[in-house]
Amino acid sequence: MTGDGDRACKIDRVSEKRTLDSIDEQLRERREDSGASLRDLEEYFNQRVLEAAMRDGDVEVVDGDAEHTFRLLTADTVSSGTEIEVRDRLRRAGVDPETVIEDFVSYQTVRTHLRECLNVDTSNDSQLTPTDAKNTVFKLMSRTELITERTIDRLRSAGALTIGDVDVTLSLRVACTECGEEYPFSRLVDRGGCRCDSSRN
Repeated sequence: MTGDGDRACKIDRVSEKRTLDSIDEQLRERREDSGASLRDLEEYFNQRVLEAAMRDGDVEVVDGDAEHTFRLLTADTVSSGTEIEVRDRLRRAGVDPETVIEDFVSYQTVRTHLRECLNVDTSNDSQLTPTDAKNTVFKLMSRTELITERTIDRLRSAGALTIGDVDVTLSLRVACTECGEEYPFSRLVDRGGCRCDSSRN
């Protein structure tokens, strides 16, 4: 624990709330013995949170259920319609998805917990990788798409907008002000730079 009362770190608070009694040992073992990255540990912890919530609800959980449900709730490749269906299914089983998602942690929170609560070295994960960068941006885009669809639904229900079922898709492009080239964000990150960068060599 990082402190008492309100100063306890989020992983400590959520672990106590969800009765994840051995989670510290699991995180330490995966980090020190298996070499798991902070992103791996972030996903593992959040899956255990979801699994605990499902078990507390009226959900029969078998191996792989929590991992599959977590992917449907969070993956960028999953449509907003599928995510809404999963949330509705959880609600019918007595699980509040919004509360569960609020208990999810970021890899930065995992890093702080490992370093300050468990005295585990996290220096190898100090740099942002291209994959981490894309995951961060695409999660924000996916969330924006979902919020946009819900806003359109509310406008339609209020009679302020006439439209059939919608599928909102965002695209993100990055333009270099020096050479004028424009790239999809993912392509720019994958190639490691724009055309003018290679022309300087």
